[in-house]
Amino acid sequence: MMPILWLLGLSGSGKTTLGSLLRLYLEAQGHEVEFVDGDRFRRQFGFGGFRPEDRLRNIDAMREHVLQAHAQGKICIVAAITPYECMRQKNRDQLPLYREVWVRCSLRTLVERDTKGFYARAARGEMDLLTGVSDAFDEPARADRIIDTDRLSLAESYMALRDLAEETLAESRNWRRVREELPLKNMPDRSVLNNYFL
Repeated sequence: MMPILWLLGLSGSGKTTLGSLLRLYLEAQGHEVEFVDGDRFRRQFGFGGFRPEDRLRNIDAMREHVLQAHAQGKICIVAAITPYECMRQKNRDQLPLYREVWVRCSLRTLVERDTKGFYARAARGEMDLLTGVSDAFDEPARADRIIDTDRLSLAESYMALRDLAEETLAESRNWRRVREELPLKNMPDRSVLNNYFL
């Protein structure tokens, strides 16, 4: 079972950059990788609108897409704002070996970066429903990893993400070994199982 690494955070925080770097690394290791960028997915599949119901529908479709790719044995990396906690809870409930990564960055730094010009447009009143400014972003309470891109360098941020990916892949390999070596019936007690994870 391959991991699903879901990078979430405000626009401009560095999700796509980090996800792209991790994809290159994993592919160089011989893994099949499905990389889903939120903006590109929205354009490709025609999900317009930024009302809460539009965002929910978009993430639901993204989740289904990821499940299909995961069923093909691919490592999945998602870079999407994913602003509401209810979205993340559905991910936890439905996605196997799901790891949630909050790519965190202060709003002040995001306004200074403004790589897409969204924050300037919102300040001029030209853009409604910008997450973190005029639309809600529920602070993640259960992220598996928090990467502060306004404090860490790009290299440090990438290494934090790569470490999580490697840890999750190791967990995946351990469970695969358990399934291969242990019969489904007459399972040993927890103390025996723990020996597989020392």
